[in-house]
Amino acid sequence: MSEKELFENVELEVEEPEVEEPEPEPEPEPEPEPVEDIEDIAIPEPEPEPEPVKEEKPKKEKPKKAKRVLTEAQKERLRENLKRGRETSMANRKKKAMVKKIEKEEKITIDDEKIFQALKKKMKPCDLENENTKLRAELLELRKEKEKRPQPKPDPEKEEDKPKPEPVKEVKKTLTQRQKMRMLKGL
Repeated sequence: MSEKELFENVELEVEEPEVEEPEPEPEPEPEPEPVEDIEDIAIPEPEPEPEPVKEEKPKKEKPKKAKRVLTEAQKERLRENLKRGRETSMANRKKKAMVKKIEKEEKITIDDEKIFQALKKKMKPCDLENENTKLRAELLELRKEKEKRPQPKPDPEKEEDKPKPEPVKEVKKTLTQRQKMRMLKGL
């Protein structure tokens, strides 16, 4: 379409008269019936008024701007910039993906460690009970073996051969006046 045809179409659209819809007349309210008791009277609540309908205005079409003509050198420069930008953004996305992956793995190992500790804590009483039962069984076996073995009788000769050491008597030294004073000085 040429510019001339566009302007004619726009003028035709503007010249069309807009038709306004008449507003409906409000209905008269019926008269209330007489009521004997005042308590039985129902007070009618006011009805909300309907929102007015907004009329849509036809939008005028603006003539499009002509595209800027680029030389081959400019186009090539823009392509190179676009290529570099894409490479940079791809590198940044890969970098962020690696960081997220590492963080996710760390979180998983931390969670696994928590689970392991919880299970270990839960199983600890069972382990202690199992160890206690094993030790009791070993103790009973050792007692039975001890009862079965004859105990060696101590040789009276060996005891007599050993001389008994004489008890050492402690001798208390009396402190001089000077020594007593030094001791009291430290307190």
